[in-house]
Amino acid sequence: MKRLVAVLVAIGLVAGAIVLRRSLDGGTSGDADVSGDGTTTVICGSDLRRVCDELAAQSPSVQFRIEDEADTAERLSDPQVTALDADGWLSAGPWAAIVADNRAAAGAPPLDLGAPSGVLGRSPAVIAAADDRAAALEGACPGGVTWACVGGFAGRPWTEAGGQPSWGAVRPGLAPPATGSGLVVWSQAVSSQTAANGLPATWARNDLDDPVVSTWFDQLAGQAKRAGSAANDPLARFLVAPATFGAVGALESAAGPAVARAAGRSDTRLLYPEPVVSADVTLTPAAGGDAGDLLDALGGPMVGATLAREGWRVAGQPNGAGVGAGPALAETPGLPSAGALEYLRQRWEAVP
Repeated sequence: MKRLVAVLVAIGLVAGAIVLRRSLDGGTSGDADVSGDGTTTVICGSDLRRVCDELAAQSPSVQFRIEDEADTAERLSDPQVTALDADGWLSAGPWAAIVADNRAAAGAPPLDLGAPSGVLGRSPAVIAAADDRAAALEGACPGGVTWACVGGFAGRPWTEAGGQPSWGAVRPGLAPPATGSGLVVWSQAVSSQTAANGLPATWARNDLDDPVVSTWFDQLAGQAKRAGSAANDPLARFLVAPATFGAVGALESAAGPAVARAAGRSDTRLLYPEPVVSADVTLTPAAGGDAGDLLDALGGPMVGATLAREGWRVAGQPNGAGVGAGPALAETPGLPSAGALEYLRQRWEAVP
């Protein structure tokens, strides 16, 4: 009996040590299993939904929570939050940097995260437009079709932009800056306007407050919001009813394959406005986790192959249908600081 009691005590001490070690590690470990039940849980940005759905089907031990990046960022920016509530965060755009900047601005300690992966996939921002609308804009925008030019015509009759009276007003389609695609497209739009006004293309927060830029931004955002529910996913609405929008901002990863596979969309083209900016996909592990181990749990090489199939440009992988026709991407995404991007989101929210 004494020997049995000793064995049970020893087992209890080992179990207690394991629990203590996990608590000291923030509830995670290097084997990417925050739940402790053999399941790997990853927060997946909305623009990566199709990628994550495919990876989940290939790896039953992986569970993905689909969230708009802005929702995840807002939760993780709360000073009361100290750790990622998953094994990792797969996102398009510099959202982990935005969280870090938000916490620093609030005087909160940095969120305890592991080192992020390298860039897994990239996609430039594009403008999708029907051929006739694109041709009209090309004539009305001598420096090339950019959001700086489109924003100047937003809400005005198409006849002022070289279009037909039957087209009505120039309606821009830009999704809210709550996802990787929305944030990157809006950042590109601001970059085109600051560059057109002699300000740096890689703009800063104070550049958005420039009176000319601010007035232009309010006009473009206001007109984009007037589309109502269609403004939440303007590309999807455009593909069904092209006349809804005169020009739609999107990532190539979504617009390229969608236009390529959409029946009857041969009259649609993708434009690559200057300056070219991109959404870069990265995987950020929880504290104590390793990005390489987490990628292995998600399927290792399957991650890059899946991103490429779903329209992202991935080094060493063939481009998917409708992808890669535009210019080569720069080494960096061409985005401003995390603080400037967060301010853009705030300015967008303030536009009625």
